[in-house]
Amino acid sequence: MNRILLAALLFVLGCHAARGLAQSAPQPSLTDQLLAEGSRTLAAQARERGDAVRGAILFSTQSLSCTKCHAQGAVDLLGPDLTQVSADRNDETIVEAILQPSKSIAKGFESVKILTLEGRVVTGRPIRQDNDTIVLRELSDTNRVIELAFDDIDLLEPQTVSAMPTKLADQLKDRQQFLDLVKYLMDIAQTAQAPNVAASMHASRSTSLDPRIHGLVLMDQFGCVRCHGDNAAAPTMHASTPPKQAPVLTAAASRIDPHYIRRFIADPHGVKPGTSMPDLMQHLSDEDRDAVSTAITHYLMSLSKDPFKRGSIDDQSAARGRELFHSVGCVACHSPRGKDGDELMADSSVALGDLSQKYSVDGLSAFLENPHSVRPSGRMPDMKLTHWEAVDLANYLVSGAGDDADRRPMQTDPERIRSGRKSFTELGCVQCHVAEGGQTQQVQARGRADRYPSLAELNTAQGCLSAKSGAWANYRLDDAQRDAIRVALQSSAATLDDREHVVLTMATFRCDRCHSRDGWGGVSDQRDPYFHTTNENLGPQGRIPPTLSGVGGKLRSKWLRDVLVNGRSIRPYMNTRMPQYGAANVAHLVDRFATVDPKPLVEITETQDPKEARQTGLELVGNGGLNCIACHTFQHKPAQTMPAVDLTEMAERLHREWFYQYMVSPQLVSPGTVMPSFWPGGKAIRKEILGGDPNLQVGAVWEYLLEGRQARTPRGLQLEPIRLLADQGRAVMLRRSYPGIGKRGIGVGYPGGLNLAFDAEQMRLAMIWKGDFADPGGVWRSQGHGTVRPLGSDLIRFPPGPDLDDAQSPWIVDEGRPPRHQFTGYDLDDIGRPTWTYRFGEIEIEDYAIDSKDTDADQAVLKRTVTFTSKDKRNNLVFRVASGETVKAIDQQTFLIGESLRVRVDAQHQAEVEQSETGMHLVVPLSLPAGDTTLEIQYRW
Repeated sequence: MNRILLAALLFVLGCHAARGLAQSAPQPSLTDQLLAEGSRTLAAQARERGDAVRGAILFSTQSLSCTKCHAQGAVDLLGPDLTQVSADRNDETIVEAILQPSKSIAKGFESVKILTLEGRVVTGRPIRQDNDTIVLRELSDTNRVIELAFDDIDLLEPQTVSAMPTKLADQLKDRQQFLDLVKYLMDIAQTAQAPNVAASMHASRSTSLDPRIHGLVLMDQFGCVRCHGDNAAAPTMHASTPPKQAPVLTAAASRIDPHYIRRFIADPHGVKPGTSMPDLMQHLSDEDRDAVSTAITHYLMSLSKDPFKRGSIDDQSAARGRELFHSVGCVACHSPRGKDGDELMADSSVALGDLSQKYSVDGLSAFLENPHSVRPSGRMPDMKLTHWEAVDLANYLVSGAGDDADRRPMQTDPERIRSGRKSFTELGCVQCHVAEGGQTQQVQARGRADRYPSLAELNTAQGCLSAKSGAWANYRLDDAQRDAIRVALQSSAATLDDREHVVLTMATFRCDRCHSRDGWGGVSDQRDPYFHTTNENLGPQGRIPPTLSGVGGKLRSKWLRDVLVNGRSIRPYMNTRMPQYGAANVAHLVDRFATVDPKPLVEITETQDPKEARQTGLELVGNGGLNCIACHTFQHKPAQTMPAVDLTEMAERLHREWFYQYMVSPQLVSPGTVMPSFWPGGKAIRKEILGGDPNLQVGAVWEYLLEGRQARTPRGLQLEPIRLLADQGRAVMLRRSYPGIGKRGIGVGYPGGLNLAFDAEQMRLAMIWKGDFADPGGVWRSQGHGTVRPLGSDLIRFPPGPDLDDAQSPWIVDEGRPPRHQFTGYDLDDIGRPTWTYRFGEIEIEDYAIDSKDTDADQAVLKRTVTFTSKDKRNNLVFRVASGETVKAIDQQTFLIGESLRVRVDAQHQAEVEQSETGMHLVVPLSLPAGDTTLEIQYRW
C-alpha cells in the first residue's frame, strides 16, 4: 500500500514538474508557429480566409515597410516589383518568400558583401556597374545608394542570405494578419503588367545647376543689378522675382551691437565668413578702414531711436530654442550645431556668423518673429514662429555672448555722424541698403557710368570679377563662382522659359534644400536626420517635404497659392515648417507650375448617377470597402493607425486626373509612399463592387470626396475606446508612451480608483488622475507608435524634469534623459503596486505610491513614500513635490496647488515654494546624511 501511495505521489509530482517545465519553456514565435503548419496549408487558408484590403494596409505600414523594397515600377530597390508576373510564383512560394526568404532569391536581387582597401564593409544589392565602378543599394539603409570604384575594393563576396529580413512575420499581430498579407500578395501575383501611367521613378538627387542659372542666382545673391543695371540682364533675372534688397538699416543699431557693426564693416569676410556683404574698403589703409567703419557705425546709431541693450540669457529658453533650431527647418539652410555650438556643416550652409557677438536677445527675437520687416526680399523666410518660439530661438543663438564681448557703451559724435553719412553714400552702401528716406538711392549713383557701368559693358576680367584688390567691391568669389557669373553675363540677353524660371526661383530661395524637382534638389543625406515626424507610421513621407516634380499637374492653383502665399498646411505631423517668402517673391510660381506641369493623361469614365456613385464611394472609403479611414484623417478626426492627409480636403487640393493616376499606382507616382495599391496591376481587389472596374471605383471615391466637409462619415472612423481597468483588488500597469511623456512612460491603475503615470526617462511623477485607468487603443491600433490615453477625470499634469536634482546646478530640462540620473527598474508588491528604483549620482532612490481612503473626508488619497539611500552626506539637493500655476500654503505642511490639488508633506521636512517661467513649484530642500532618509507625501484632489 505504501509503495502504491509513493508511486502515486511521484506520478503527481512528475506531472507538476512537467507542467512547470512546459510553462517555463519559451513560447515559439509566430514565424515558428507558421512554419510548423507548412506552406501548402497556409496558402490554402490565405486563399480562403485572407482579406486583401487589410493585407494591402499591412503591406504599407512602417512596421513591415514592404514598399521600401517592393515599390511598383521601381527597378533599383532591394526587392522586385511584385506587380510584375513571375512564371515560377505560386501561392506556396509566396508563403515561403515571407517565412523562408533565403530559400529562393529572385534572380538579379542577390546581395554582395564588399571589403574596401580602407577596411570599410558594405553589404547591398548591385544595381549598376561598369568596368570601373559598382553601385549598391545598401541593406542597412534602403534609402542609401553607394558607388565604389573597383580599384578601392579589396574583396567582393556574393551572399546566400536574402535582403528580405528573417522572422518578418513576427512583426504581425497574429496568424490572421499573416493570411491577410499573403492574400494581398496573391492578388498582386495574379495581375497583369502594371498600367502605363504618366509618371516615373524620380531620379537620384543632384545638386548641379545649369551654369547660366547658377550665375544668375549668384548675381542676385550679391546684388549685382543694384549697381550694374540698365540692360537686358535685369528683366531676365527679375522677370518674376524682385531683386534682392540688403537689410533695412533704419533701426539696425538697436538690435545689433554697434561694436559688431564697426568690426563687420571694416572686415566683413573676417567677421562673418561666407557673407554676401562685400568688402568695400580693401583699397584703404588699416587706419582709414577703422576711421570709416567707426564713422558709418555712428551714422547708423543716429538712425536708431533706442540704444542697444545686450540683456541676459535664459538657459531654459535656450534649451528649447536648440530643439526648435534643429527641428522646424532652420538647419535646412543653416548649419546644425554641436553641443558646444560649433557648426557641423559650415561649408555647405548659409553663413550665420557669431550671433552671440552680434545680437541682443530682444533684437534677434524681434527679427525672427518678423524677418521681412528687415529683409523684405524674402531670402530669409518667415518660419511662422510664435513670439515665445522666437524668444527661445534667440536665446539659443545668442547664448555664449559674454566675456569677450565689448561692453563699453559707444557714444555718437556729430562730426562722425556727418562723415559716416558721406562715406555711406560714396562707398556705395546706398545702392543696396535702406537707411534714410525709406528706399535705396540707386538713381543718385547711377549717373556715374564710369563707376557703375551696365552689365552689358562690364569687363569680366576686371573689378569685382577679378582676384585683384582695388577700389571696388570684393566678394571673395572663388573661380567657379566667377565662371558661372561670366556665363550668365554672356547669355543675359536670352530670356528664360517658364521651366527655367521655376528652377531659378527655387535656387534663389533655396527651396531645393527641402524639395526635389525632376531629379534636382531634395534633403541631403547629411541633413536627413534633422527632419522629424510626430508619427513614425507615415515613413519618410511623414517627415520629408514632398517632391515638387509635376506639382502643377497635381495641385489646384488656388490651393497652391494658399500654400505658397498664405502658409496653408495639411501635414501637422511634419515638424519641418513650410517657410513664407512673401507673395511678391513666389506667387508667380502658381501660374508657372500650371504651365510647365501638365495634368496626367488618364482615362476617366464619367459617372451616370453622381448620387449613387457618392454612396458607393462612402462604402469604399469605409472599413467595409477599401478602409481608407484606417489611415486618413477625416474632418480633423484622427484615424486608427496614422494621421495621413485629411480625406475631406483632397478634392479641394488635387486635380482629378492626378488623383486617378495616384490611386491606381501610388508607389509609381510617389516612391516611398505608405499608401497601398488597391488596384495592383490595374486589377481591383474588391471585385464585387462596381464589377471590379478600377475606373468606376476610383470615380466613385472621387465623387464622394467632392462633398468635402459635408461628406458623410465613413464606417470605421469612430471607435469605442479600449478600456484597460484595474482588476478588483489588484493594480494594473502599462509601459507605453503617454501624452507629454516619451516612450518610457509607465502607467499604473490602482484598484481604489486612482491612477498615475511615471516617466522612467526623466525620473518624475508625470501625471495623476481619478476614475478609469487608460485606453491603449492609440498604441495597439498603430503598431506601437501611438500613445495611451488616460481615461477617468481630474487629470493633473506635472512639468518635465527629474523630481530629485541638485539645487545649485540642476539639469537644463529638455526632452532627453538627465545625464546624472538612471532608472534601474521596479518591484511589485503583493497586489501589483510598483516601487520605482532609480539613481541620482551615488544616491539610490525607492519611490513607492499606494492608494488609500481618508474615511473622515470620504476621499481617496495617493500616498507616496520616497526613500533616499546615500553612502556619504550630501547637501544642496531639492525634491520637487508638485507644480501648478499657483501654490498657496494652507498650513506649515499642507499646500493648495492650482484650484484642486492638496499636497501634504511629512512633519520631518519643510516644503518651500519656488517661482519660475513655467509656473510655481512646491519643493523640499534636502540635506541627506549617510544612510536612509524617507520623505512622505500625500496627494488628494
